[in-house]
Amino acid sequence: MNYEELIDLFGDRPFFESDEVHIIFKEPRGQIEARLSRWVSRGKLLKLRHKKYLLPEKYRKIEPTSGYISNYLYRPSYVSLRTALDIYGFIPESTYIYEAVTPRKTAGWKTPIGVFKYHSIKKERLWGYEIYPERRSTNPQENFMLAEPEKVFLDLFYFMKGEWTEERIVEMRFQNLEKIKRGNLLEYSSRFGSPKVSRGVSRFIEIYAEEME
Repeated sequence: MNYEELIDLFGDRPFFESDEVHIIFKEPRGQIEARLSRWVSRGKLLKLRHKKYLLPEKYRKIEPTSGYISNYLYRPSYVSLRTALDIYGFIPESTYIYEAVTPRKTAGWKTPIGVFKYHSIKKERLWGYEIYPERRSTNPQENFMLAEPEKVFLDLFYFMKGEWTEERIVEMRFQNLEKIKRGNLLEYSSRFGSPKVSRGVSRFIEIYAEEME
């Protein structure tokens, strides 16, 4: 295996794993890992996490979204919390940590293309997400699993430490809340089954009821 062969093989799908390379080229695993590591040190590959790699931008025929990368790095997972708030325009500032929810253990990686953090949740609370954007792109690497608008707030109230007081909610400077369906928010809150989340949702509705759908 040489570098040109790797580019030809994964240019249309810039993500790959060392196990795939081993299966395709039938070379010893140690030899493959050493070669990939050498290319990472020379800037010819980007290492996302153990055994997961990304081609440099100039060799990618398809450009993946950060949400797609987040889904890929740790499966199953869906983008939520402050990252989803940013995507939906619910907060005025951008965030540079890609946050997601997973039924697996809490994890996180600092990569050359950003920091990816995953919050662990029980399987019975792993719902309320869908493929984004709603009109799916013809490029599959632009699509990713994203929390529904109402579930974003449940995840936020659940995972962020401390009580969600009226003062704390106001300090978040939430905006564009017409995307939130009040009925869905109440239904989701009841289904979630967390007293802390229920209190946060109640205070949130008291403050922003007139701005929701």
